Amino acid sequence: MDNIKKPDLSIDEVGGLLQIIVRSKIDNIKEASSGKIKRVYFFNFQNKEYVICFAKDNTEFEVESYLQDRFDKAKIPSPKVLNKGCYKDYYYAISEKLYGIPICDLDKEEVESSLPSIMDTLKNIHSIDISSTLGYGWLNSNKNGQFKTFEEFLRHFFSKEIQGFWKDWYELFEKSFLDYEVFMELYRKMIKLAPYCEGKRYLVHSDFHYNNVLVSNSKVTGVIDWGGVSYLDYFFDISKIVLEFSEHDLFNRFCEFYKQNDFDVSHARERFLCATICHSLDGMRFYAKLGKEDVYKNILKNVLALIDIYQE
Repeated sequence: MDNIKKPDLSIDEVGGLLQIIVRSKIDNIKEASSGKIKRVYFFNFQNKEYVICFAKDNTEFEVESYLQDRFDKAKIPSPKVLNKGCYKDYYYAISEKLYGIPICDLDKEEVESSLPSIMDTLKNIHSIDISSTLGYGWLNSNKNGQFKTFEEFLRHFFSKEIQGFWKDWYELFEKSFLDYEVFMELYRKMIKLAPYCEGKRYLVHSDFHYNNVLVSNSKVTGVIDWGGVSYLDYFFDISKIVLEFSEHDLFNRFCEFYKQNDFDVSHARERFLCATICHSLDGMRFYAKLGKEDVYKNILKNVLALIDIYQE
């Protein structure tokens, strides 16, 4: 099983393409260290910095363009797509570069001082009106969710038959340290909790953590990498932050904040656990795929601890 393949491009190829697009000299092209399935480069043009991303699928770029007006109105700092196109067998998008420190690089005091802005940014994302859309999960070409119910989305996400990035992932149970019995026990817990998230439809980033959130002077200055944007329960974003900063007791703080802003916080523990188990299972199989057993074990340890804390 080897489906983790970024677009195969050289710096010289990227530079040549950019010169054709902008018809001028391009400076300081550098490949970004982030990006699991995309290839991302920074470059300078007329004393400004930009980003060009390459992917084998253009869904993310189309969705970002579709949502841009909504992001602007909601005051969500996301990169504006300036140019899109095709090169070889890949799609590309050029956007402005956003500045700030990834939240994964903040110390404990910096995280604490940035939390009001982080919480407010998430609240603004989850407040975007999606009443004209239908369905759950990732957005399709009509900007509706791909699944009729939340549980259908969950079952598909971990199905043996899933295609794309996770094609043939069941091989990991035989060829890696991914434990089938442990995985399926957690999966069954998640499915049992799924009814609590049914009917809870919000626009969610789905990967709101690590280096996808940029901060400067305690303010969120950028939310990037919208490839997983979906219609799901907003706890799918909150759980990512709670998992990353477990020492800050963020679950209770988010619940209180969302309650004050008139969000539905009923069955918060069950909804949070469902989202947390989903993210953890996905992380477990991802790091099994990469062969990083220490990370896999840490994810498993953390999710079991959270289940002990939050299950009724």
